[in-house]
Amino acid sequence: MPRELQEPHLIERSPRYDKRMGKLTHRGTFVIKHGEKQSATGCSFGDAEEVKSAKQAALLKLHEYNVARYSKIEPKDGLLASEVKIGDMILFYLQEKAEEIEAMEPHRRREHLGQIKRLNEFWGELFVSEIKRKKSREYQQDKSQSVVRNDLIAFRALINFCAAEGKIRKYDGELNYEIPPGLPSRMHYYSVDEFKALYKAARRKCHTFRGKNTHRVATHLARFMVVAAITGTRTDRVVQASFYREEGRPWIDLDSQIFYRAAEGEFVPHNKRADPVRIPDRLAEVLRRWRDGYGKAKPTRYLVEFNGKPSSDGKAFLRLRREVFGEERAEQLNRHAFKHTCVTWLLQAGVEIEEVADYVSTDARTLRRVYKQVIPGDYSPVNQAFSRKS
Repeated sequence: MPRELQEPHLIERSPRYDKRMGKLTHRGTFVIKHGEKQSATGCSFGDAEEVKSAKQAALLKLHEYNVARYSKIEPKDGLLASEVKIGDMILFYLQEKAEEIEAMEPHRRREHLGQIKRLNEFWGELFVSEIKRKKSREYQQDKSQSVVRNDLIAFRALINFCAAEGKIRKYDGELNYEIPPGLPSRMHYYSVDEFKALYKAARRKCHTFRGKNTHRVATHLARFMVVAAITGTRTDRVVQASFYREEGRPWIDLDSQIFYRAAEGEFVPHNKRADPVRIPDRLAEVLRRWRDGYGKAKPTRYLVEFNGKPSSDGKAFLRLRREVFGEERAEQLNRHAFKHTCVTWLLQAGVEIEEVADYVSTDARTLRRVYKQVIPGDYSPVNQAFSRKS
């Protein structure tokens, strides 16, 4: 009797070492096995620390592989919510959005596909009409509030997209996603001393060979810190920026001294504004030196550049933070904390909230809600009223 074909799954191939020297000769890797067929994932690892991240990336590759298997399925148009399985809607969404998902930054793509995977595992075999409060509560069990909130918001957008494309008929009030409320805003920022300590560590970090320093390896991280903290620009905008006009990239125009934080013609969501900003004079002088080169430093094309290419080295930056601040503080001071730092420093310097809001491309009401506690007493009308001698 012929064997039943196994579903696609991952197999792990261990790293190989030279028996005499003990050196790594072949990195370990994950492979997708489907029957007799094996497909490379490109997710390799050299030691135990890298296994976890490599496996997460490989699981996403497995998910993409499974999506491709069913990519020819085309759901019928205009079916009722009680006639359509959610798994079919997820597949339709992935087919239609394939190019947009592929164009995402790698970390955003992994995050989004991870959401889709979690949703499909729970909801895939259910019908759309079963999206009710009770089922949503079941999905939320044993998951953090922030994770399920983001998942369910993405789920709602996915179903709405399929409805807009005519793949399902649904009525107002028919579905209940039971999305939990958002968590209170958490705001951590770098003190001046913390910023200096981290900047110096990035500037001094070197590659070593036989106990001797050979070359600096974190200059790009130091440059990222400076621009992110002084302009209050989101991480992805900083790491993508170019000193020269390029299609699909933010542009730093040093002749006009303007940072165009969005690419030309790019659609920017209203809650992720990326308005142009004038670059402060002192920062513009520094940026010109980075672009044109100085001393032994070579000219660069991109703002955050490593080995001639734009770099978004989140893992290296996390290791650096851990070295300088320790585990707990390093987790609080992520890369987005530089925007909080910029806003905090400006408010503490007495700059008006409306001016700061325009500069960092954020709504003034948001600044009042999130940053009101960092406005120093010297500039608070309440403090001034109570501090009068009379």
